[in-house]
Amino acid sequence: MNPALHVTIVGGGFSGSSAAIQLLRRASAPLVVTVVEPRAALGPGLAYTTQDPDHRLNAPTSSHSVDPTDPQHFTRWCEAEGVFDADPAAWAGRGTAYVRRGDYGRYLTASARDPGALSPNAARIVHLQARATAAMRRDGAVVTSTDAGQTLTSALLIVATGNPPPGLPALLGHALREHPAIVADPMREGGVAGIDRQARVLVIGSGLTALDVVSTLVRRGHAGGIVVVSRRGLRPRPQSPALEAIAAAAAAGSATRPLDRILGPLPAFLQSDVDAPTATAWLRKLRRRIRDLEVEGHSWHVGFDQLRDVVWRAWPLLPGVQKQRFLRRLRPWYDVHRFRAPPQNDALVRAAEAEGRVRFRAARLRSIDPGDDPRTVSVRLSGAAGGPERVETFGAVVNCTGLDPAAGAPDNPFLSSLMQAGWLRVDDTGLGFAVDENCRAIDATGRPQADVRVIGPPTAGVFGDPLGAVYIAAQIHRMLPDVFSQLAGRAAAHRYELPL
Repeated sequence: MNPALHVTIVGGGFSGSSAAIQLLRRASAPLVVTVVEPRAALGPGLAYTTQDPDHRLNAPTSSHSVDPTDPQHFTRWCEAEGVFDADPAAWAGRGTAYVRRGDYGRYLTASARDPGALSPNAARIVHLQARATAAMRRDGAVVTSTDAGQTLTSALLIVATGNPPPGLPALLGHALREHPAIVADPMREGGVAGIDRQARVLVIGSGLTALDVVSTLVRRGHAGGIVVVSRRGLRPRPQSPALEAIAAAAAAGSATRPLDRILGPLPAFLQSDVDAPTATAWLRKLRRRIRDLEVEGHSWHVGFDQLRDVVWRAWPLLPGVQKQRFLRRLRPWYDVHRFRAPPQNDALVRAAEAEGRVRFRAARLRSIDPGDDPRTVSVRLSGAAGGPERVETFGAVVNCTGLDPAAGAPDNPFLSSLMQAGWLRVDDTGLGFAVDENCRAIDATGRPQADVRVIGPPTAGVFGDPLGAVYIAAQIHRMLPDVFSQLAGRAAAHRYELPL
């Protein structure tokens, strides 16, 4: 028997790693956290495994600390590891660095590997390199099983499965999924590298993943032409011009921490509508707030960020019908202002546009069929508002559609088993899983489960926007008091065995 209390986390990407580290940093009693993650290293997950030098974080280092109470933790690591010296192109302005995502993955791994420097107590992280397959309750504990035959008995289970690999559009038939011209997962190693430089490329989706893909192709000297399509032809907006001053203040310790802004109240310009809010009314108020700020000399970023930082407070106030209205009509505009382009990628792609090498188009994808040449596909597109259809031939189609945590559940044996057991249910928006304000999973009967927590992207339907590192870390920070309260109640009655 191990004297430490035991917590199991399923998923070792950013969400799982941040949860493990924050648990250890806050623990007041011996604690062991086992992270079940099939990858060889904790931390990188799906988002930060890329080693492409053009794939960068889309916010400065102060927004990416694994622990939100220490916002300069990542910056200090970069300085100590020589990241800025090795990558001088990371600097987009005085004090503002957008580092490579691969370097961020190394940071997360290093942080999880050295928990002794984080915790003053007898606490540690155990990485179990396996896949979780199921969970059950036994004698008041949660027992998690893996595909390697291990069982983990613990006081608490945290589901941190993040986003699944991007799903292909439904109109792609099964036969086409293996077609050599289809790149289903552009983040997979070698996915984009195999595209012929003379091939005409269609990129489906125009968000940050598409920007990564186009940056890679442009840097490689792609000559066949790149067409980026989405229903509205929108693209990520640029970062705030005020970030240099914010970064300088953060480095000097005189700036408000991101965590303090996130934990702040609902903006005053929205508070009058909390009783019966509507998405349209909030949009009008946000536009009015932005106009007022622009008169004072500020950019739109200031007003938008006042809402963005507390979306986790605002989104639950909207009635269900208003959430669906937002998702149908407003979400694409929110996303392009929320998920902004790293300046380096934005400049690279815009220069290629000016040369005619890249085109962004508003269009609807109607069908994809094998081309006359077995290496190509024939794509039928129409205008964003309908209109005449046109058929075009492409040598490569790269899937950059949005991620959907709930949609990936049927392909994940662990999540599927929890749903079948009634431990998890899809939330009312269909975006993820139902949880309460402390991330306790809501079971099929509508009851919160104190011993099962869900964090990160799978809670997007409930909180609106736990999709960036700083917001996931803040979400974990918010739930920790309730987690430790629950663990304290278990400590007197239970001690748990660790896996062999």
